[in-house]
Amino acid sequence: MEYILQVFAGGWHTQNYTADDIIKRLNTITDTIPVKAVLIGWNLNAGLYRTVGDFLRSRSIDMILWLPVFSETGELLPSEEALDINGRPVGSLALQEGENFAFSCPLSTHNVQQIYETYFSDCGFDGVFLDKIRTQSFVGGISGVLSCGCPACRKAYAEHGLSLSRVSEAYAEKGDAFLETAGYVPGTGFTFTDPLAEQFFTLKGKLIAERIAELCRYFHAKGLTVGLDLYAPLLSRFVGQSYREISCEADFIKPMLYRKTEAPAGIGYEYRLLKQSLPHARNYPEINTDDRFLEAQLQEFRDLPCRKYPGIEVNYREDIARTDPAYIRASMKILEENGMDGAVLAWDVMLAPDEHIKAVKE
Repeated sequence: MEYILQVFAGGWHTQNYTADDIIKRLNTITDTIPVKAVLIGWNLNAGLYRTVGDFLRSRSIDMILWLPVFSETGELLPSEEALDINGRPVGSLALQEGENFAFSCPLSTHNVQQIYETYFSDCGFDGVFLDKIRTQSFVGGISGVLSCGCPACRKAYAEHGLSLSRVSEAYAEKGDAFLETAGYVPGTGFTFTDPLAEQFFTLKGKLIAERIAELCRYFHAKGLTVGLDLYAPLLSRFVGQSYREISCEADFIKPMLYRKTEAPAGIGYEYRLLKQSLPHARNYPEINTDDRFLEAQLQEFRDLPCRKYPGIEVNYREDIARTDPAYIRASMKILEENGMDGAVLAWDVMLAPDEHIKAVKE
């Protein structure tokens, strides 16, 4: 299998590591396992990437810019704040310095293009890795997933035959029952008994996919590889990610199959928030994120035409990511047995213990 490393160099204005720190760590890891590429971002220090890029080129390893799209960009440029279907601001969560999960409207991508051109276009990147290509999740409660309802989005939904005012009225009338499911369909996700809910999430995925396709074409025209950060299939529909639609013009995807993460995108963490947000909604079964669950999730996107590098968290954080070598070995074995092209060693290899990297090799 091919391995891609992920390095969180820090938020826009707070650099986590020096170039020497990163090169030293990458040197150790590349001496242990074969590495195809490194996803690194999104601190604004161009010199950091030029220095790290020189090292990576000497090892014939691609350097790919890790770039947020619908979150964090508002810290650099004015952006339209994401609103729920009632026109109220959507909640956010500050996970760490430089990563606040505060979302903007998912219909505008010009900020991303401007940020790339201003800060990163001459740093020597071989590609871009688009993160936060979604709406808020149940981290923001019901309003997080029933978004965005800003004027531009209301107009876009209306042009596709759906009034967000009707969606709001239906939710106000039915409460949790509005999001009652008809079951789970592999490759689609949860489907809803209420036709307005079903239409809303279908259009949400379509509208976001159209914007991401535009970004893919924009970066491809510059000769760059494009990768996408995706929620696990179990949860992706709620945040507006239809795997088949959103990946149609991408070179590779990184489904975040985080089974040990107690933070946004962690599967168990997010599903508990779903259950807490919808205590009276029916047909949300209990889940067990064991090895069989991982295998089932992989099958849902196995036939997509792009390359597939599921993200497995190899970093260790006592507060939110209590990973261990056995978990990493088992996960990598399942990815290989199920035909994946490789794996992204997420979400910050700078925090990965040496025994975790050895477990990947094993």
